[in-house]
Amino acid sequence: MRKSTLTALSLLAIVAMLVGACGPAATPTPQVIVQTAPPVEVEVTREVVQTQIVENTPEPMADRVQIYWYIGLGAGAQPAQIPLEKAFVEKFNASQTEIQLIPIIVDNKYARDNLTTQIAADNAPDIVGPVGTAGRAAFPGAFLDLEPLIKEFNYDTSDIDSAFLEFYKDEGKLVGLPFAIFPEALYFNRALFDEAGLAYPPQKYGDKYELDGQQVEWNFETLAAVAKKLTVDEAGNDATQAGFDATKIVQYGYVPQWTDHPRALGNLFQAFYPMDEAGNASIPATTEAAWKWYYDGMWGAQPFIPNQAAIDSDLLKGNAFSSGKVAMGTTHLWYTCCVDAANVPSWDVGVMPSYEGKVTSKMHGDTFAIMAGSKHPKEAFQVYTYMLGEGAADLYGIYGGLPARKSQQAPFFKSLDEKFAPNKVNWQVFLDSIPYMDVPNHELGTPNYAKTFDLFNTLGSDFRSNPDLNWDERIATFKAELDAILKEKP
Repeated sequence: MRKSTLTALSLLAIVAMLVGACGPAATPTPQVIVQTAPPVEVEVTREVVQTQIVENTPEPMADRVQIYWYIGLGAGAQPAQIPLEKAFVEKFNASQTEIQLIPIIVDNKYARDNLTTQIAADNAPDIVGPVGTAGRAAFPGAFLDLEPLIKEFNYDTSDIDSAFLEFYKDEGKLVGLPFAIFPEALYFNRALFDEAGLAYPPQKYGDKYELDGQQVEWNFETLAAVAKKLTVDEAGNDATQAGFDATKIVQYGYVPQWTDHPRALGNLFQAFYPMDEAGNASIPATTEAAWKWYYDGMWGAQPFIPNQAAIDSDLLKGNAFSSGKVAMGTTHLWYTCCVDAANVPSWDVGVMPSYEGKVTSKMHGDTFAIMAGSKHPKEAFQVYTYMLGEGAADLYGIYGGLPARKSQQAPFFKSLDEKFAPNKVNWQVFLDSIPYMDVPNHELGTPNYAKTFDLFNTLGSDFRSNPDLNWDERIATFKAELDAILKEKP
């Protein structure tokens, strides 16, 4: 599966989490999880589509309230995860005598349709997760507003950045408390910068960049200028030099690593939502500018971004930055899953560039959500608080991801230091990127979400594969199609 669809799977499914979209023990070691486990026929106690379940559900205990935990809409259905999830459930059930937590583990390929069936049958589970923004977007209105329960139980949220309480609101309702978060930053290959004699990207927001002896703003114009110097053909010419052969590039300057869906690309410059308050398609000028910048970076006179053919080539092998042949890549913290130290032994992260003075760092985030159809919301909330509190360390060991709670972050980064030693990475950059998260988020749901996602995906494919787009005509066609889908009755 192409990693560009990763954000849509909610990605994030890294066990280290990630698919989310498309994507992987006390100490987490991230790796990409792609849900490919074959369906298995089993007998279960809840009414489900049998071929979608990958694990038997236990028998209900007569003296306890059953709380059903639905796993697979994001991460969780991989064979290596299932024993750990079962151990977590057993640990919780042994910790008290009133609630029986029962997992329902569904292959990710079928989880969305299966959950739709359960909701329609008034047989919804109680807790769903881990699940990202895109996963929740497929079920608008299906999740419980947690704020009344937070107040009733006097649940302490003081250790959570207030910005994340807004990030996890859908249509004004707080449907999840932050669990695993994945800020965006700029990965860079030190060796390629050293070879070119170029300064590294800034690692503090607001710092200037030294280019050709001048201190300049670290913006997307500067990034492009640097990336062109780092894009090299087989004769050793960079993209700014006479004689440069764009058909024989052996090293690229920049890639939006596995974040090339147009809604994500549009948020590089400034966050946007593709529909206005009246329900009409809305593509602001900043979004079109980001798309055009990206397109010209692949097909312009001085290209510095790999197109689709290049990404799929033997040079880059589908994982551009990790090939060691790309100098910079903007992407999320989950990408620590997939940097090959053999190809890129010396790398670090810098801050996101600005556009017209504004910085945007796209955010991915997983959480657990209680379904509005839960028959036992208070008991579900008791399980929920265990998941995010006493049991959180066990779940981070299964799914990974930067803990949203500040008190849990240092151990997470320590584990990454151990993974990438002796290479040193400035993890503080990711923390500093949090205040610049994209609001509205690029995965926020829309009417007819699946159709709008696919429409954007087709546009992105055109960007990466067609060097001769009639730009104005293509964008006009896209807007008209988007408008029709947004207004179409589901």
